[in-house]
Amino acid sequence: MNQGARVTSIEVLQTLAGALQRFRGESAVALDELDIEVRRALEWIHHDRKEYWAHELRRGGENVSHARLQLQQARLSRRIAGHEPSCVDEQRALERAKRHVETAQQKVEAVKHWAYAIDRAVDAFLRSRTQFINWRDTDLQQAVSALNRMSGSLESYVSLEAPVDTHAPILAALDTSAEGCAAAETTPSREAAVLPPSIRRTSRRRRTSREELGCPWRAPQKSNWR
Repeated sequence: MNQGARVTSIEVLQTLAGALQRFRGESAVALDELDIEVRRALEWIHHDRKEYWAHELRRGGENVSHARLQLQQARLSRRIAGHEPSCVDEQRALERAKRHVETAQQKVEAVKHWAYAIDRAVDAFLRSRTQFINWRDTDLQQAVSALNRMSGSLESYVSLEAPVDTHAPILAALDTSAEGCAAAETTPSREAAVLPPSIRRTSRRRRTSREELGCPWRAPQKSNWR
């Protein structure tokens, strides 16, 4: 069942319609900014980080090979009478190169994992974005149009002047005349009570004639007879 709205101010409807219109424009700007940020995130995870750690993995492999070669050369050059040299510096360099390769390998796997997760999040965002745009361009716009129509209708209604009742003065005068006639009929005058029979008969004939003409009988005015 539809219920009427209790509107106390037309300006509130106009203010609400304006606020919805501003929200529509601001939401379009916000979505454009989000689209830019989403493209940046996809570019960063799918290209920048992927290429960077792939390059680091290749470079780390090369560093491991180079460090291993340096260690072998140091051992050969420093071997004395079958004694195996320690080659501490070369051994540490090889270990650092291996740790760098392990880190690069972990980053490559992390990039694959988060690229997949970001792709799923972006897909969900795009679906919600499409639904929001449809709502904004249909339901929201219809609401703004309805508010504008309501405020316009209310302004037209308020601007109407109340019709003037031209029959009101006439009806009031007739009511007053009828009340006066009724009071005269229910309250006989003192002069009519003391009139001689001949004059009272004449007065009754006049009353009958007035009633036939549609005017109630009124008591005669005070006479000068003695």
